[in-house]
Amino acid sequence: MDTKIILEAIGYAGSALVVISMMMTSVFRLRLVNILGSALAFFYALAVKAYPVALLNGFLIIVNAIKILQFFRVEKSYSLIESKGGAGLPQYLAQKYNDDILNFFPDFKGFDQDDMVFILMDGDNATGIAAGSVDSQKNFFIKIDYTTPAYRDNSAGFFLYKEIAALGCKKAVFETSSKNHEDYLYKMGFVKISRGKYVKELQNP
Repeated sequence: MDTKIILEAIGYAGSALVVISMMMTSVFRLRLVNILGSALAFFYALAVKAYPVALLNGFLIIVNAIKILQFFRVEKSYSLIESKGGAGLPQYLAQKYNDDILNFFPDFKGFDQDDMVFILMDGDNATGIAAGSVDSQKNFFIKIDYTTPAYRDNSAGFFLYKEIAALGCKKAVFETSSKNHEDYLYKMGFVKISRGKYVKELQNP
């Protein structure tokens, strides 16, 4: 294959990855994909001697790498605010992130008065919302378990289910018509027991 065609393919692939990264809701994934795209664009720019373009992409690689390192180094201090129903802060957050929430929870229609609602906090920052109901068997039926884009490293989720277990819940159950949340559920330890239904055994520490 012609070298020129290969280089152009690398350049187009790099540009495509940079564009795709900008569409991601997870800041962490955005930076990872952006690094890969910038690296391909950097290689292409050097090969065709477009040094200003190479300099720009090299700078982007460094900036994104630094931000990823900072992401892991920042110590998170999670806490949970529990309430009944969805008035106040839960409703505000649900409205603020409505479009992103519906991407993962298309069946979410809002909070019911009897819902057990949790606001996840990192210091003074609200990092997510979880809500559901508990039956007589201590099963927590999840209506929503949403984390804001800046906190999608799964740490908030692990904290949430640890706290729910501490409240005496035995299982977490989630049913959905969408697969957009499936990867997260598997990382949290959920098991798919039927089409659209996932269950996690909770262990009280």
